[in-house]
Amino acid sequence: MATTAPPQDATTEREAEAWMADPYGYFGHHNTRIHSLERGHVEAVQLAAMNRRLAERRDQIQVLQKLADGQGIDGLDSLDDMVPLLMPHDIYKSYPVSLLAKGQYGKLNTWLSRLTRHAPNEVDVSECDSIDSWLVKLREETPLDVATSSGSTGTCSFFPKSKKDYQVSVMGLRVQLAQKFGEDPRPGDINDAMHAVVPLYRDGHASTGAFPKYIREAFCKGDDSKLHTAFDFKISSDLMWLAARLRAAAAKGDASKVDVPPALLARREEWEQSQAEAPARQMEFINRMVTQLEGERVFAMGTSNMFYAVARKGLEEGIRARFSPDSVLMGGGGAKGVPLPDDLEEVICGFFGFERMTSGYGMTEMNSFSILCEHDHYHVLPWVTVFQLDLDTGQPLPRKGRQTGRAAFFDMTQDSTWGGLVTGDLVTIDWGNTCKCGRTSVALEKKINRVSELQGGDDKISCAATPQAQSEAMDFLTGLGG
Repeated sequence: MATTAPPQDATTEREAEAWMADPYGYFGHHNTRIHSLERGHVEAVQLAAMNRRLAERRDQIQVLQKLADGQGIDGLDSLDDMVPLLMPHDIYKSYPVSLLAKGQYGKLNTWLSRLTRHAPNEVDVSECDSIDSWLVKLREETPLDVATSSGSTGTCSFFPKSKKDYQVSVMGLRVQLAQKFGEDPRPGDINDAMHAVVPLYRDGHASTGAFPKYIREAFCKGDDSKLHTAFDFKISSDLMWLAARLRAAAAKGDASKVDVPPALLARREEWEQSQAEAPARQMEFINRMVTQLEGERVFAMGTSNMFYAVARKGLEEGIRARFSPDSVLMGGGGAKGVPLPDDLEEVICGFFGFERMTSGYGMTEMNSFSILCEHDHYHVLPWVTVFQLDLDTGQPLPRKGRQTGRAAFFDMTQDSTWGGLVTGDLVTIDWGNTCKCGRTSVALEKKINRVSELQGGDDKISCAATPQAQSEAMDFLTGLGG
């Protein structure tokens, strides 16, 4: 049954517009205010924003127009009416893989342009001879900073994230991590320059390299000397694609058949060596930061598994960090197929000197990170609408009681894309209970599983869109030739 928000009025419409444009500025960068809103009011603003976005984006994003027109959807009367317009996360890897192998970046631009309101297809990429050169060209000549994935399934995704989208993401981290919930922000929580310790790459298009330049602005206030990365160079998207295709070939039982250009295949040893050396370099980097930044306020961001390995080794060697007590460490990244140790938080906090480790739940395709509270709930920001979908039908589950279903979201702050996403994650929400931490925002339980892991490695997303509308939209998107 759909949840219908209260009737819209001019005040709600103005608030929706403000949340869409600059949510953190609207709330005065005040984390407690953001997470203390009444649920009915939030849903009213969300519904108003959905209708505004639909009116704007259906003429700007071609795949959305196909999907909406195919189902005769002109407006939404309830939050759940959005579900047939949510797009599966794997749509961002729906291009013909042969286009990468043949270096047909013009056709890839055409594919990408059907997923964003910006116009990558207007950029001349005829001189581009690699994935990296293509993505740099788009970053230089459009509002886009296209985000790539690691290609764990054998195919890299290309998500048309904009520079503004990244800025919103990183500001969300600063607002939520630098403040203690229940208190007013201190003067320096938003405006002071902090040291940022990122044991990853200085630049890149995947999340391991894309975030640092935006972290430099939000946390370091543009001071490059306060941004510290383990690898002071760019991670190559071409090498990440090579690794993805090697995994795909191995999974098929024939590692000799790798469909990449010979010049790229020749760099296989370079990639393997860099990956083999990475753990030791990250270990050395963290140990150097511990000494160099003693007493300083630090924001550290990386994967939980990596922080654990460094912390355990450091404790064995009698090393402990002594950053300023108001420093913040955020882990995340999931287990990535490796079980997280039971003493993970104890070891990490023991090494870094924090009372607790902060964790965030988010993804490349969304602007908003949900931060884990002290009662083990990920709290969703009010400008993100959460849906739980039935695994078999793709239909929305009731927004009441305790429910477990496939997570889907609508993020009204998306600058470049539609903002509606169906994920591969299984989440649990108790809609009837308010978290003991005091936040009134929707709370996801800490344990989040990948649907594919529960279904033997496969995850076929069932969409609520009509089969014909879905088929026509996908045919339009992928009809590029090879």
